[in-house]
Amino acid sequence: MTHDIVLVTFNRQDEVKELIASFTKAKVLANIFIIDNNPCPILSKADFNNSNNIYYIPSGANLGVAGGRNFGINSSNSDLIIFLDDDIAIDWDQLSDISDKFDSDPQLGILAFKIVNYYDKTIHGNEFPHRNKSLDPDNEFETSYFIGAGHAIHRKVFDQCGLYPDDYFYGLEELDLSFRAIDKGFKILYYPMVTIWHKQSPAGRMPDKRKWACVYRNRLSVAYKYQYRRHLIVLAIIWFYKIAVVSRSFSAPLRGLLDFLDYRKELVRQTVSKQTISKIRSLGGRLWY
Repeated sequence: MTHDIVLVTFNRQDEVKELIASFTKAKVLANIFIIDNNPCPILSKADFNNSNNIYYIPSGANLGVAGGRNFGINSSNSDLIIFLDDDIAIDWDQLSDISDKFDSDPQLGILAFKIVNYYDKTIHGNEFPHRNKSLDPDNEFETSYFIGAGHAIHRKVFDQCGLYPDDYFYGLEELDLSFRAIDKGFKILYYPMVTIWHKQSPAGRMPDKRKWACVYRNRLSVAYKYQYRRHLIVLAIIWFYKIAVVSRSFSAPLRGLLDFLDYRKELVRQTVSKQTISKIRSLGGRLWY
């Protein structure tokens, strides 16, 4: 099974150059698609030594995280796609067995990599793909969602479930796809054999209040589309106060709520099956918050 790598970038030219330099030195047997979301590109193919397996593609607009990934998916012909953030470090050799992992289990749809903070060498709670943060991060386990900084997805997931929700722009696009993937019978597996060292660069990020408003709108959208109404009501309350606390402002969740109420007109409810809800519950998944 072949695999390609998709990397979406925005205003992080130094981080991308450093990451691609390590990719080139490792002689990885894969194509890498660099999707540049800068409306006016500040990089070029020449920045990557014109390597034949490196495809630098300006998207022409800031498509957001989900839109940029979809651009990369449509640019690749591979059966397996590995997605990496642009502000990470990785031992590229760890990707050599990814194809074998998917070949060993036909139900496996998504691998969630182990994500460690580059600076303090710890795993932050929001980058560990399970609500039970006491689980051993060195043991693989089935889970109900994954983190975007580093993951791999079989193309059949996109064929059967659709692409990332590119109108989310930022935040929770992984959770949206997770609901659809599980509903189609795919497994999501936490796979610590691949470690991502996340630098969490502040460059290229949207203003803090806007970011949290976007996250809140998208969490409500996921619940509205796939979950029961009682889930939506409860998590709307919990997340409103959560966003208010982390953003230190009531304006951020209020903006997110108003954006959701407007965006809801475009959404189609496609509630997942009872079996899917039960599956997510059994995996300790995110239903109520």
